[in-house]
Amino acid sequence: MIAAEALRYRLKLVQAPLVQDDKWNVEELAIASVTAADPQVDGAIRRIAESWAKAGLEPTELCVPWSGPAVDELFENRPDLVDALDDILRGANRAKRAA
Repeated sequence: MIAAEALRYRLKLVQAPLVQDDKWNVEELAIASVTAADPQVDGAIRRIAESWAKAGLEPTELCVPWSGPAVDELFENRPDLVDALDDILRGANRAKRAA
């Protein structure tokens, strides 16, 4: 699921000791963010997927852990995509609070 990999990657960008990704249930957050049908989350996923494809990355790799120099370069060169990751995280938090 794209949302889960986006959340994992975002948590990876915020290095320990600030964030420890083993303390987060990423799958649960991803499900909450997608099932809430939040337009901000939908738009963020779309922006990431479109940019991913334009960068020449394999679309099938959106659903597996994101790693490698090409992925890192994409997010380093496109701060708006880091904002999109944050949109997914905020959407997950809103959905969890509303539940």
